Amino acid sequence: MKEYKLNVKTRDGVGRGPARRLRAAGFLPGVIYGVKKAARPISINDAEFRMMMRAKGESAALVEISIDGAEPVLSLIKDFQRNAVSQKVVHVDIYEVDPNVHMTVAIPVRVKGEAVGVLAENGTLEVVHEIMVRCLPKDLPKFIEVDVSDLHVGNTIHIESLPEIPGVSFPPNQNSVVASCTSEKQEEEEAPAATEAEGADAAAAPAAEGAAPAPAAK
Repeated sequence: MKEYKLNVKTRDGVGRGPARRLRAAGFLPGVIYGVKKAARPISINDAEFRMMMRAKGESAALVEISIDGAEPVLSLIKDFQRNAVSQKVVHVDIYEVDPNVHMTVAIPVRVKGEAVGVLAENGTLEVVHEIMVRCLPKDLPKFIEVDVSDLHVGNTIHIESLPEIPGVSFPPNQNSVVASCTSEKQEEEEAPAATEAEGADAAAAPAAEGAAPAPAAK
């Protein structure tokens, strides 16, 4: 698969003040971290980052990150935050990967075809935005293609029925439904049941157990 390149620099200052000054100078604050590697604060040229993201598009992709001109390390753009008003990127999280170690990554879903349930049965198509996969970096798919052409109202497509991808497996601890086609009648019948279940869950649900901590450096 195609790999993209991005040059970054280490940065000393962390916090709102230094981050604000960095953005004013045309750079984005960010962090890079990996398995057994603490988060390191970095700065990224805003224009270069936007250009790379436009070239990458919505697909999953590996990025060669060169820090201060050193030998590039294979990485993933793990996450980025946007300003709620301007929608400009304000912070970037980069995850360094090991070429020889399996990783679990969210991959975008791409729909192929038009569901017969939508075209001929007045149905509504619902598709998940992404699916978790486990693979070596070299086997990372750009996207997961889901053919919905034969999907009738009342039918669903599960992860288990997707075509096999060499070197890629699907972790079991995720929603197995990838796509479904429903009718307006189904949606109306399911809505009251869902509301009642949510009320019961709110009353009985225990507190969530420890979530994974976010990278410390900002």
